[in-house]
Amino acid sequence: MDRMIDLHAHPSLKMHYLPYLRSTFHAKMYSGPIWNPLSFRYQYGNLKRSPVKVLFCTHYVIERDFVAKGVKPHSRALLWSTAPYYYARIRFAKPWESLLKLMETCEAAVRNTNRWVFGKNPRLVMAKSLADINGLADNEIAVVHAIEGPHVFGYELEKGQTLDDYWQRTLRRLDYLEKRGVAMLTLAHFWDNLFVPQTDGTELIPKVKDNQVVAGRDDLLVYMKRANWRWGDRGRLGEELVRELFRRGILADLSHVQVHAREAIYDIAQEVGRPVIISHVGLKHFYDHEYNLSDEEIKRIHALGGVIGLILSKRLLVDPIDRYGDDGIGIPDLIENMKYIRQLTGDVSAIGIGTDFDGLTHPFKDCYHPGQLHRIIDAMKAHFSPEEIDAILYGNSWRAMENGWGSRRSETPVSLRSAG
Repeated sequence: MDRMIDLHAHPSLKMHYLPYLRSTFHAKMYSGPIWNPLSFRYQYGNLKRSPVKVLFCTHYVIERDFVAKGVKPHSRALLWSTAPYYYARIRFAKPWESLLKLMETCEAAVRNTNRWVFGKNPRLVMAKSLADINGLADNEIAVVHAIEGPHVFGYELEKGQTLDDYWQRTLRRLDYLEKRGVAMLTLAHFWDNLFVPQTDGTELIPKVKDNQVVAGRDDLLVYMKRANWRWGDRGRLGEELVRELFRRGILADLSHVQVHAREAIYDIAQEVGRPVIISHVGLKHFYDHEYNLSDEEIKRIHALGGVIGLILSKRLLVDPIDRYGDDGIGIPDLIENMKYIRQLTGDVSAIGIGTDFDGLTHPFKDCYHPGQLHRIIDAMKAHFSPEEIDAILYGNSWRAMENGWGSRRSETPVSLRSAG
């Protein structure tokens, strides 16, 4: 039976922020091929027909400054006029409290969904350890806590708070997340944080200018900010956070992280013997964007025993100019990305999948919800052996989880560098 680990998806984002959804995977919402921020792709009717065995439910607290500055004025005006309560809830909420609500939403959704699961249909299990996943029955699907963005620890220093105070509070909050079974933390996202510099997440699309097809920013509604500071700058806590995650056994996800910072993290991972995850990404060989991975990075991740979660969006798998006028079919491009990694590294051991379903991703037209993931498996059969397919879909990510989640290396927390 086919099985899959989805390294990155956002069902809790939709259940928490959309006013018409409740804490359950049972929903009859749009989940079709057209991009729609109000859709719900991981609804139970799709999930139960999928090969997904482990779902990383990635909690994204929408950043305050992304809402205040990244959302264009006309978009803000629309939000204020149509849903003022929910806009204010995003704009003024404290990030740590919002994270806790997202986690509670996820856990409540697992309970509430199971109340209406009958017969042999798959039930959901809130998995907080490797042992929980190992103990799954054939008709059970694990849901795992993951977090996108360290801004959840606080946007900036509070009045009277020192950097050491902030770090000590972050350690206490990591204690809590570790006990709650959080498996992975994405180290950056759309806006500045106190830890790791982010790429510009604004997507590029093909546009026609002076009768030429060019790559232009898709920023009609929103834009994302690229950090103008660097890893290790004074007052930033990136190295401390990464070392602390590795010490505790929480996976570090390098998606959205600038290249120079990714390279620094690879060095730390090699030093301490931990794998890294890049949960939803493409390759520079096909689309040369700083968000994507170079050949040297692919080889480095392979050597570290890490995993590259290929995203189910042509906007990161294919150069925007090459996308001009295409039909949105993406599975063949995904297969080409897989084949290239195998060719470059000599095997498939660094390949995984992070769908980014229910995020802001524009999905493939031929695979736009989890119930269609079997289409990818069917296409893989012409290029990969059954053993390679199982490794890509499940085994590689499971290996990284075994080596990176839940096994503390020391009981002594990381302290601030003197330069802090």
